[in-house]
Amino acid sequence: MKLFEPITVGSLKLKNRIAMPAMHLCYTPDGMVNERLIRYYEARASGGAALITLGGCTIDLLGPGPMMVGLHDDKFIAGLTEFTLRVKSSGAAVAAQLYQAGRYTHSMMSGQQPAAPSAIASRLTKETPREMTLEDIEVVIENFGEAARRAKEAGFDAVEAIASAGYLICQFLSPITNQREDQYGGSWENRTRFGIEVIRKIRVKTGSDFTIMVRLSGNDFMPGSNTNKEAAAFAALLEEAGVDCFNVTGGWHESRVPQITGELPRGGYAYLAGGIKKAVGVPVMASNRINDPLVAEAILQHHLADLVNMGRPLLADPDLPKKAAAGDFHAIRRCIACNQGCLDMVFSLQDVHCTVNPLAGREDQVSVLPAETAKEILVIGGGPAGLEIAYVAASRGHKVTLWERSSWLGGNLRYAAMPPGKEDFITLLGFYEEMLARYGVTVLLNHDANVDQIVQAGVDLVVLASGSLPIEAPFPVSNPKIITTALEVLDGTVIPGEKVVVIGGGSVGCETAITIAEMGAISAETVKFLLENDAETPEKIKELANRGTREVTLVEMEKGIGRDIGISTRWVTLKSVDRLGVRVLDQHLVKEVTNEGVLVEKEGIQILLPADTVVLAIGAKANNSLANELEGKVKELRVIGDAAKPRKLTEAIREGFDLARSL
Repeated sequence: MKLFEPITVGSLKLKNRIAMPAMHLCYTPDGMVNERLIRYYEARASGGAALITLGGCTIDLLGPGPMMVGLHDDKFIAGLTEFTLRVKSSGAAVAAQLYQAGRYTHSMMSGQQPAAPSAIASRLTKETPREMTLEDIEVVIENFGEAARRAKEAGFDAVEAIASAGYLICQFLSPITNQREDQYGGSWENRTRFGIEVIRKIRVKTGSDFTIMVRLSGNDFMPGSNTNKEAAAFAALLEEAGVDCFNVTGGWHESRVPQITGELPRGGYAYLAGGIKKAVGVPVMASNRINDPLVAEAILQHHLADLVNMGRPLLADPDLPKKAAAGDFHAIRRCIACNQGCLDMVFSLQDVHCTVNPLAGREDQVSVLPAETAKEILVIGGGPAGLEIAYVAASRGHKVTLWERSSWLGGNLRYAAMPPGKEDFITLLGFYEEMLARYGVTVLLNHDANVDQIVQAGVDLVVLASGSLPIEAPFPVSNPKIITTALEVLDGTVIPGEKVVVIGGGSVGCETAITIAEMGAISAETVKFLLENDAETPEKIKELANRGTREVTLVEMEKGIGRDIGISTRWVTLKSVDRLGVRVLDQHLVKEVTNEGVLVEKEGIQILLPADTVVLAIGAKANNSLANELEGKVKELRVIGDAAKPRKLTEAIREGFDLARSL
């Protein structure tokens, strides 16, 4: 595979084409390197990544982010030196990303008003920065150079200046955030000046034989800002200034185009890297949603990029490169683009972990070792919690049997994979099925366990991972024939009528409403056909793609919908609800389901919502009736996952893992 061919980037020779980009982890509250950070990256280096970029790393105290690695003072060099020695000895080259946020800086982090090219408010922070003086600009450029000098002194193989996501260099380049009238604003030449001077300063500070990279926004996806055309022109200028490699991503934090959620197809922004590659002669990296080595290989083979970035995919599976190199694709635990453990944590200033990899971020605390004494374990339920404990326990040498009452494994994981943009969730089930087979777990499907059977099994440990059940309607129902559940709609058991009311505005209700609203809309394949043949106008095609054949109303008793959706993805869900024309009635209490539809009330006023189908998405309850019956009848009983308490996928997998490693 081309993915595993070596490549030279500046003066740096890389063993393959897989890079891990800078990811904020919130592991360094004081900016100092610690054992947790090192062990986390050692695992990714030993897993086969060729280049790991640490960061963002603060270059000053004017534009820092929360709990970032410090690079703005010489006091950080000693810790960073230990970091580079240990990570490089594990097999990867290392770079440091130089970070300055400009108007994206939160004053509560810096202790002062943010500074930016112009005093234009940020929709991200809800703050207005002060305009940088010429002296400010000179100081920040020097700070970039000094941070690069420290990185080189600490043993880093390269540095990467961040000119993406809407941070400071982007702000100087964009006409919507740079309205200066001096030599750093106005014309294209003036708006590129700051970024070029940053690179020149870094080159002066690090010498001619040190590798300089730039994380570049391939398209700002901001109305009135730079597109791929301008990004390519800027890249050409930066190459002249001394850049050895471009790491291309898309969008700003403020843009309303999804960047890394499941709505973006795998490798969907590789075309942006392709646009930059045509304009420069140095290597280019493609980024965003490249969670499959075969997708990565296609990007390289199609000459869209020379390297590929895998950030969250290496969070999910540090050994992805090694597995791919061995052709062991089924053993890869792929990132499912849920953002629950990564981006949601960053935006809420919590430590990053991973939904599908419960070891991530705990490499310094937790290990999975062979069991001292093999036990016989019976797992009841083949959902995420049951699958995780079954596979991990078996991998440690325990003898594991799993009983599942349905004809398939996965539990609610299968339903989670059915809404638009969530298709990658099903890859996790494929991983589990492969692991169960490899480690000899005995799986019995269509096996509805009862107490006598469980007791007769005579095992050392019974794990009840039987999941949850939908909550039944807590209001009168005159016509139960029109009532169904979200799960029945998602799995295709029930095809809803033309007028649909979804009751419950949490994540399940929102995703079910979106799924129904898209029924009857034209497919992506049809969109491509119509565009290629000029069969319809682009406006008509957009209309057909964004409207299905159902009238959908979403009813929620509290204020707002999607409140249980993570902060980094909620806006995407709400955008889809709006795009598809779903009618939202929040703060409406359901009084009754009648023969004609749903009677709701708000502030004493009742209205009837006509409906052919009423979909319940009002929550779940633990399915653990066996727990009380088994108490005292088996040697040991544990209840995990939704059977203990319905929560998110993260908790189900974590509980299965932690129990398995403790046995």
